[in-house]
Amino acid sequence: MVRHDFYQTEKQVCLTVYAKGQQQNTVQVQLEGRKVKTISTRVLATKIEIELQKQSGGHWPALEGDSHIDPAAKPVASSTSTQDAPRARSKWDALEVDDDMPAGADAELDTFFKKLYSNADDDTRRAMQKSFQESNGTALSTNWAEVGKNKMETRAPSGMIAKRYDS
Repeated sequence: MVRHDFYQTEKQVCLTVYAKGQQQNTVQVQLEGRKVKTISTRVLATKIEIELQKQSGGHWPALEGDSHIDPAAKPVASSTSTQDAPRARSKWDALEVDDDMPAGADAELDTFFKKLYSNADDDTRRAMQKSFQESNGTALSTNWAEVGKNKMETRAPSGMIAKRYDS
């Protein structure tokens, strides 16, 4: 089974299909019955990235089609060079997400970080993920040259002490 992941902004969806060793000339993306303006595909050594531009802005509740959701609002992407199988349903599929963005500065900050991540190259994304995870959410770096060599330590805010949670 091929693993995949996606993230989205107001105007686009970026789908990542983790399939090693694919060749640019053997990968084809086919959309079936969905509304998408343009597609950009990048084939890398370990994955295939597919950028889909939404015809109408907004948040998609899921990438895959569902009988409870209008199928005209979401794309279905597939690669003919991989053996894609439908994703198994999980308990997380039942999670209800509030589509309303937080007001004020939180919404602006959220939009800023989504734009930063979506426009970043692979090294910058890797640095952002590693620094945020290793620092327990207290640091975010875009410099892979620095983050790749060192472990990011937890940095408690001024006046606070970082404590490790042990179960």
